[in-house]
Amino acid sequence: MDISFHWHNLEQSDAIEDYARKKVEKLSEHFNKLMSAVVRLRVEKIDHIAELAIHADGEQFIASDREHDMYAAIDLAEAKLEKQIRRHKEKVLDRKHRPRS
Repeated sequence: MDISFHWHNLEQSDAIEDYARKKVEKLSEHFNKLMSAVVRLRVEKIDHIAELAIHADGEQFIASDREHDMYAAIDLAEAKLEKQIRRHKEKVLDRKHRPRS
């Protein structure tokens, strides 16, 4: 799996990178084939913004959030992504099990 990190207006941190990598790897359990992930981390004034984008199983999922702490922003973005993935999987399963008319 290819995870790329982009840092804007803040210095690269191994601790934050490891934390975000673990979150993305946790999300990869939902997929058969995770193609790539992009993690964009930036600071605007006092807000820390985390954007996570995952390309997997022919789909693209993107979520971002802002907080006063980068770890909290990553957590919230990861939660949003997980919600999107669950909704998508439920839709796919619903289509497969829907009776044809």
